[in-house]
Amino acid sequence: MRTSVRTPDAETVEEVLKLAARAPSFGIVPPWRWRRGDECLGLVTARTDQTALLACGAVLHHIRVAFSAMGWDCHVLRNGTDGQVASVHPRWELDAFSCEVASAAAISLRRADPRPYLATEVPDSALTWLLHAARAENCDLELVARRNGVLIRLMGQDPLRMGEALSAVVLASTVWGLASEPLLHEGEVLVRVGWQTPNAEPLPQSAR
Repeated sequence: MRTSVRTPDAETVEEVLKLAARAPSFGIVPPWRWRRGDECLGLVTARTDQTALLACGAVLHHIRVAFSAMGWDCHVLRNGTDGQVASVHPRWELDAFSCEVASAAAISLRRADPRPYLATEVPDSALTWLLHAARAENCDLELVARRNGVLIRLMGQDPLRMGEALSAVVLASTVWGLASEPLLHEGEVLVRVGWQTPNAEPLPQSAR
C-alpha cells in the first residue's frame, strides 16, 4: 500500500518564498525564479555566469533554511536541464531538534554591510562556527586578512554549492551578531566579517 507524502500548503510555500527572496544576489537583479510543481519547487535561471549561479545557490540555501524553520525537511536535486539548476522537495520528516530557527530569523536581520567594522578582533570560536557552516555545504574557508574584522575566502568547485555555503556563512555570522559583506573579486568569493558599532544605524532592506 502506497503511503501518501505530506507536503506544505500553498500559504506555507508563499511565506517560505518571501523569506528566501532575501538571499544575497551580489548587486544584480535576482536571477532566479521558482517553478511550482505538485510536490516540489524548481529553481530556474536563464543565466549561467558565476555571479548568477552563486546567487541561485544562496537562495537555494535560504529556502532550505526557511522550510526547516517551519518543520519541513527538504530533499534537493541539483541538476542543469532546461534552465533548472535544482529542485526542492519538502517533506514532513524533520526532527524538531534539526529546525534551523535561528538561521531563519537571521534571514530577516542580515544585510550586506559595506561600512567599516570595529578593530575588535573576531574570536576564533566565531571563525570555527563559520568554517563548520561552509563545510556543511561541501566548501571550505581560508582566512585572508585580520584587520577591522576578517576577510575570508570561500573555496569550492561548484558555483551553486559555493552560493549555498556563502548563504550559510553570512547567516551564521548574523546569528553570532557579526556584520558581513559578500564580495566577488577577480573570480574569488570573499566575505568581510566583523563587529559593527553598537549605535550604528540599521541598514534598510534592499528592494526585492
